[in-house]
Amino acid sequence: MSKDNCWILSDNLIGHEKQSISLAEKLNINYKIIKTKKLNFFERNLIDFFNLKKTSFFKEPWPKYIISCGKNTAYYSKLIKKKTDQRIFSIFIQKPPINIKNFDVVVVPKHDNCKGENIIETNGSLTKINLKYINNIKKSKKNNLSKKKFITVLIGGNSRHHKITKKILEKIVDKLNQIQNIYKINVLMLFSRRTESNDILFLKKNLSHTNFTFIEPNSNKISYLDAIAFAKAIIVTSDSVSMVTEACSSGKPVYIIDIPTKSKKFSLFIKNLINLHLAHYLRNSISLKKNDNVLNDIDMVVSKIKKKLIIK
Repeated sequence: MSKDNCWILSDNLIGHEKQSISLAEKLNINYKIIKTKKLNFFERNLIDFFNLKKTSFFKEPWPKYIISCGKNTAYYSKLIKKKTDQRIFSIFIQKPPINIKNFDVVVVPKHDNCKGENIIETNGSLTKINLKYINNIKKSKKNNLSKKKFITVLIGGNSRHHKITKKILEKIVDKLNQIQNIYKINVLMLFSRRTESNDILFLKKNLSHTNFTFIEPNSNKISYLDAIAFAKAIIVTSDSVSMVTEACSSGKPVYIIDIPTKSKKFSLFIKNLINLHLAHYLRNSISLKKNDNVLNDIDMVVSKIKKKLIIK
């Protein structure tokens, strides 16, 4: 695809922005990130009457493409497309809060159950991580990490749909101690920004073996991508769609620590990955053999978008 101009509409959430950037880079288009203002109820319903030229962040020349992710950006995308006489190819990631006909393409996870001619279904969130990306990291970095045999454990945190309790932490400690005793392998544990400080302290205290290394958020010790690229296997908590997706896209054996949830969407997301043999629930043992089934949503999405552009 040619290096055409693209606007990424951002709602200032890192996870949403990462998906949009990953797609733009895979489509090989130049992009500009535009931070949008959060809209209230009245603004969302009156957006058709906004004067686009008087907004502080939307200025001509208009782009050829718009990529947006997150409910708030859907309204801005609709406005721009309408005010520019539909000349822009609009891509929305996730299930939009407005009619899908406002977009040329909607990229949505299967668990959102969104149907339509312009829908492209994925099994997870969009990520630049795939086998090729992982192999490029391994080729470009010959460091001490590449010489070590270890598994990576990704710990998330509390959210609207998940609560990491002491019982769950005790289960994590028990399972990891069993695995470490069986395989005598190094364990690299990374915490997310959502991980409670008390939970970090509990895990550190109860996994105080020399074979365990703990990486806290914003640490420069080991990067997140290196921890995934060089791992023999990945264990990940089920509370983060992006973390689970990135693990399943790496080509590594993936084991999920199930955090109970009342969200049907989260449950369907995890069950679908299990059914596709992209991941397994964490039991008392793991395999260090490469996974034959690897998630690669983004290449599939790019291929389908390019076909739609040719037809259009």
